[in-house]
Amino acid sequence: MAENFNVEDFINVESPVKEEEVKIKRFKVPFKIRSLTAKEVSELRNDSKEVQFNKSTRTSQKVLNQDKFENNLMAASVVVPNLKNEELQKHYGTYGDPAGTLEAMLLAGEYNALAEKVLELSGIDADNDNDLVAEAKN
Repeated sequence: MAENFNVEDFINVESPVKEEEVKIKRFKVPFKIRSLTAKEVSELRNDSKEVQFNKSTRTSQKVLNQDKFENNLMAASVVVPNLKNEELQKHYGTYGDPAGTLEAMLLAGEYNALAEKVLELSGIDADNDNDLVAEAKN
């Protein structure tokens, strides 16, 4: 039996979106990242799917491109710097590719450190790969 509840308890809550600054030594200004809602992650997941054709069964299906999903997730989380900035993209040679801009800006270790913070802020356990796999499959 369902307990009685007041709809106001689900409306009058703080925003689920949080922001945090992440300092990376090589840059004068810290990166600012934000958490992503479940809806935003779902949209990123759908945008990261590609059609694969199976020649033997002559059918096609949408399959998640995990690398594209992770890169899009990172780019969507970064608020500062604005990865869509034309001057920034021009400098890094990544026109029209915010995710590529972030990859070009950071060393591998810096990217991984930022990724851990992004996952943590969005409530995804970075230490548990099973969470990431389950998230990607949904």
